[in-house]
Amino acid sequence: MHAISQTWHGPRLNFIRWNGLKLITIENERIRVVIWPEHGADILEFRHKATDIDVLWKNRYNYPPKSRALDLPHGGRSEFYDVFHGGWFVSLPSGFFPGDYFGALLGCHGELHSIPWEVEVLEQSAQRVRIALTGSSVRTPLKLNREIILETGEPFLRWTDTLYNRADMRLPVAWLQHPGFGGPFIEGAELVTAASSISVPPADRPELSQLVPEYRGVWPRAKEQQTGIQRDCSKVPNRGSKIEHVVQLTDWEYGWGSLWNPRFSLGFGLRWDEDIYPYAWSWAAGCGNQTYPLWGTCHTITLQPSTSPLLPFAQLLEKNEVLWVEGHGQVATPMTVGFTTRKDEVLEL
Repeated sequence: MHAISQTWHGPRLNFIRWNGLKLITIENERIRVVIWPEHGADILEFRHKATDIDVLWKNRYNYPPKSRALDLPHGGRSEFYDVFHGGWFVSLPSGFFPGDYFGALLGCHGELHSIPWEVEVLEQSAQRVRIALTGSSVRTPLKLNREIILETGEPFLRWTDTLYNRADMRLPVAWLQHPGFGGPFIEGAELVTAASSISVPPADRPELSQLVPEYRGVWPRAKEQQTGIQRDCSKVPNRGSKIEHVVQLTDWEYGWGSLWNPRFSLGFGLRWDEDIYPYAWSWAAGCGNQTYPLWGTCHTITLQPSTSPLLPFAQLLEKNEVLWVEGHGQVATPMTVGFTTRKDEVLEL
């Protein structure tokens, strides 16, 4: 382990090696966050020190994480699932589905989540740590910069993402944040949001969907196909249950969602700009699909602020449900993420 921290108390930053990975830790008196710059600046750990709770889900079939897909034939989004460790990553520029981006073939969740990002330490003092992480796409002319700030005594991070278009032409993007929550923190937890509407995405195989495809209603309830019961999608499925669904949240009073656990009197919240991210996807699973890629071991819930609904990129483009970035232009958006101590507490943007 190699540390460059100059302070022993309050905010500090370390470069470390773990299981062959080069990582960054940023921490203060209340939280510890581990980032993997060489793989899309993924967040591997977001830990509440007082309870020693790490809120992020870990994929037991790919943990410790690995950075490259297997040298085997690819199909069924295996280029993504081979390296899907859980945690928190960024999906850009084409959303969830693999496809063609103006001639560039991109896999599941795009390219930015799997390429190395550069790191720059901007400040390290007794008051704050400030770093910049930058990922430059190889197959597209896009570049994403994230500047993160951790202040002394605060249980949350503030960051600003700035997306740059290095090409002459105006480009559309489907862009989302993908935090997945798991472990003891989600057991008995509830998703609290400022959304008023819920919808279910279309399904290629509707018979496999537990919820009625393309259903629309009032958050947090959506209709089950087999029973007709209105499922409460704010409740985390029990571990080992076969409950699984993906829903989309819209019509925000403001961009906010929190996973609240009454047993710990602890929440983890995200505050974002609802004009940039008018959707948030939530995938919930008690055990996950029994076959590939998770083999019935996935107990998780997500809250994924997104520019776009859950559709293939070509359909998003046809419906103009994308974010446009002007030629040689940029789009910047802030986010605040971290812990809360009241169910009704909302972090400031």
